Amino acid sequence: MAAKETIWNFEAQGIPYRIELKKNKVSVNGAEPMKLNKLARKSNLLETNYSMMIEGKEATIHIRQFGKTILSYDGRDCATGEEYIPVKVPGWVWFFVVLHAIDFLFLIGGALGGVIQVLIIVAMASVASKTQKPTAIRVLACAGIWLLSTIVQFVLAMGIYLLI
Repeated sequence: MAAKETIWNFEAQGIPYRIELKKNKVSVNGAEPMKLNKLARKSNLLETNYSMMIEGKEATIHIRQFGKTILSYDGRDCATGEEYIPVKVPGWVWFFVVLHAIDFLFLIGGALGGVIQVLIIVAMASVASKTQKPTAIRVLACAGIWLLSTIVQFVLAMGIYLLI
């Protein structure tokens, strides 16, 4: 959930709105805060979306795993006024997912290996989806994440082997 307080101010049909998100509660125009889990929710690997209706249109709080929280209203980012574009992971990331699956099979499997791989894949997908950076930089960053995680897992596997 959001770690700090975030405030958005925008207008809907000429009516000013102030949406406040504090920890796991949201308040509209100073009304009693409502827990996020009471709102309609859609979730994927990189973000969780909480929806509510304002003036007959959908307002959505997008809480990203490794990014800033965004409020969109009627398809527009309330902070920038630009069209809201959902997070999309590029197809080339699957190459790195396969490499991580190989690491899982040959280095540290089981529950510990699964947790490590999921955390690394989520971080890697987050890096890969940052469209502000050139593709080459994102590919190199994902390769670096894979290489570093493979080295760490190899060291962990050797440590576990030596303990047994």
